[in-house]
Amino acid sequence: MGNLLKMLLKDFITNDFPVLKSFDTGEYALSMMEELKVKYLPVVDDSIYKCLLSEKEIQIMSDLSRQIPEPTLFAPDITENSHLHEAIARMSRYQLTLLPVVDMEGKYIGVITCDRIINAIADLCNAEASGSVIVLEMFPQDYVLSDIARIVESNNAHVLNLLYNIEQGTGRLHITIKIDLDDATPVIRSFERFNYTVLYHFMDKGMVDEVLQQRMDELLYYMNM
Repeated sequence: MGNLLKMLLKDFITNDFPVLKSFDTGEYALSMMEELKVKYLPVVDDSIYKCLLSEKEIQIMSDLSRQIPEPTLFAPDITENSHLHEAIARMSRYQLTLLPVVDMEGKYIGVITCDRIINAIADLCNAEASGSVIVLEMFPQDYVLSDIARIVESNNAHVLNLLYNIEQGTGRLHITIKIDLDDATPVIRSFERFNYTVLYHFMDKGMVDEVLQQRMDELLYYMNM
């Protein structure tokens, strides 16, 4: 649990992930990518990280029996003492499923994979814990964390995790709260009593409320038109 609280990359590195050498052939590189179900692989020579080679770069080779292309300028990486948030940001920015990790001298250490990140976030968010999820909508100026926590705790419940994002277009916040009550009805009523907009909620191990079910039915209707 201590590692999750720090969320430093060094605690989530995969050290045994296959890498490419400059003398490997295009055919070998493609076979490795196919086997590992990835679009990129790190190129490492003498323990130094060179670049992240893409499947597309190999596919345009005129002769796959030749050595892989010279290192490209595309060499995203991150240091082992960085925070997991930074790794997520870079992987999202470049649409990567893995990100090479290096030390301060540029020596290759390993990779951070999407699978490890998902597992870490799931643990941090108490995804497996029983409880309910409530989604609120509000303007940014109305967001006060202490007020939200107080309403939850006044119903003998606790906030297990809280996430928020800004909706594009409206500029409103969507606050997603997980609490340790299987039946969130008292908390929902309290939020509504204090004029919070409850968009929807999930209770009873995944059962959705009527408002969300109606929106899902409408979406399916339009998809089938």
